[in-house]
Amino acid sequence: MKRNVGTLDAVARGLSAGALVVVAVSVRTPGVVSFLAILTALILMATALTRECPIYRALHVRTLGKPAATPRPRG
Repeated sequence: MKRNVGTLDAVARGLSAGALVVVAVSVRTPGVVSFLAILTALILMATALTRECPIYRALHVRTLGKPAATPRPRG
């Protein structure tokens, strides 16, 4: 699979994941809410580390920047 998550996007996902974990652990929330926050944090962290997002792929979104130009054969 090709990467489709840019650096800024990956950093934002990582920071959001960290914030969700802190909120889930420190704030008194019901068990289901904490579980969903941790699950969302894991998904965000996984997509930040792998730089691949299946939702972006389905929507044909790419935050990685311009794709490298492929040279066309001459002749």
